[in-house]
Amino acid sequence: MLQFSRGTDSMFDYLDINTVLDKTLDLASNDYDITRNYDFRKIKIVKRFSLLPQIRCTESQIEQVFLNILKNAAQAMNIKQYDSDEDPVIIITTVDKNDFVEITFSDNGPGMDENTRKRIFEPFFTTKLPGSGTGLGLSVSYYIIVNGHGGTITAESSPGNGTSFIITLPAGKGAE
Repeated sequence: MLQFSRGTDSMFDYLDINTVLDKTLDLASNDYDITRNYDFRKIKIVKRFSLLPQIRCTESQIEQVFLNILKNAAQAMNIKQYDSDEDPVIIITTVDKNDFVEITFSDNGPGMDENTRKRIFEPFFTTKLPGSGTGLGLSVSYYIIVNGHGGTITAESSPGNGTSFIITLPAGKGAE
């Protein structure tokens, strides 16, 4: 967040999005909060990466978006009661869609109702308890993807069925 607000390290470069995802997963693997009994390392990560063209993007900003989505998923999954034969899982899929690259984060968390899903990209909207979140993570992520990189970000979810965030980014292009 700090890098984004300062505007430093905002150099566009051609990058392999799968490598950026791997770096973000390394960052996320060190994310835990003992007081909330939340540990990212207890979540099974399934990577379904395709061979992709490079994306013209700002690495620190795209990492921030991915980290926001992963952290939100981990926090949501922390409140769900899983059966003994089920583990919390995040599946990350990358696909080459001709002129775009599609990145999907799907979790098996508690999901969201339609009214919540419609508001998640609004600034200061949060479903977390007071003091647990500012409601800025997904709105900043939306701005980075849509305004900063010429892509799209959407969410699909329903109560009890997890959540998927779908990001598309132009292949080999980006905002100047």
